[in-house]
Amino acid sequence: HGGIDAFRATCGLPISTYFSATKLLWLKRHVPEVAAAMADGSAMVGTIDSWLLYNLTGGAKAGGVHVTDVSNASRTMLMELKSGSWHAPTCEAFGIP
Repeated sequence: HGGIDAFRATCGLPISTYFSATKLLWLKRHVPEVAAAMADGSAMVGTIDSWLLYNLTGGAKAGGVHVTDVSNASRTMLMELKSGSWHAPTCEAFGIP
């Protein structure tokens, strides 16, 4: 389906194990708890900034805010560069809700 550059026009990145999307796909396929959490909508995935902000704003006990910024989101392979938002077709291709 386009090889290493299949998503480059959308996210600006080649398919690589360095980026989050491929790591999430591996986790979903090999860790049953991750697959279950993704299926039931309870999975929370993000970059280090997401984790820090979530914990600094209260975390699980106090309704922490789970967000990221565009510079970190752009390195996941899941963000469309032109719009600066998550790209649904790419997320779907990687099985990410």
